[in-house]
Amino acid sequence: MKKIAAAILFVLWSGFFCLFLPVQPAEAAYGGGLMEERFPQSVASDYFAQLAREKLESELARTGDTRRHTLDLVRAPMEMRLPPGALICEVELPQPVRYGGVTPVYIRVFVDGAFYRRAICYYRVTVYENILVAVHDLMIEKPVAAADVRVEERSVTGNAGQYLTSPEELMGRVPVRMIRAGSPLGKDMLQNPVIIESGAPVTLLASFNGVEVKTDGVALQKGRKGAVIRVRNARSGKMLRGRVVDAATVEILNGK
Repeated sequence: MKKIAAAILFVLWSGFFCLFLPVQPAEAAYGGGLMEERFPQSVASDYFAQLAREKLESELARTGDTRRHTLDLVRAPMEMRLPPGALICEVELPQPVRYGGVTPVYIRVFVDGAFYRRAICYYRVTVYENILVAVHDLMIEKPVAAADVRVEERSVTGNAGQYLTSPEELMGRVPVRMIRAGSPLGKDMLQNPVIIESGAPVTLLASFNGVEVKTDGVALQKGRKGAVIRVRNARSGKMLRGRVVDAATVEILNGK
């Protein structure tokens, strides 16, 4: 009984002691000011954002893009604490600038030449350009005229040269698909009109050893200027392939 009582008193005494054991402050527990001593340097979030912005500006200049643009900070990294030593920041773009979307910018931080940590900034890059916009719905295969479009500044998602900017670029071309009113006109949205119908008589041109030969033929497919279509030699019945020159002429491809 005496041993049991002694054990109970020991347990109660131990629990009482733990309950009232004074809690040490965090600084005292880690030696006091340890964070400041081990990591005396810091890089502010705003500085990271500035480096990322400068990188994006230089990349736009490098690619020759002089269009009006805005750079909006979506997310910046937190302040970074660093150990003592000489600091170097290397800024890089892991992917091409994404117009109209969010582009990440990587910042690699080195201390005394050794890589320490990477920070990431996210910017939304918006580029504006004066481009042609459809005044009304443009129907497939119907030639587009200057009156069907207007010039308007829009935010764009492609590099310079991907959108039509002048009515002179239309040149009587036709939409590949229906283009809704208010839509910007990209160069890949238009094509040359059909100038040769399937079954139409055409003149076949062929060159042999510098000598040009002409003969009658029949188009077996619809054709647009510059397109390659199948034709048939009206005299020999031979099937050939040729490039559409105009509404009545197809130039036979060599060896075809």
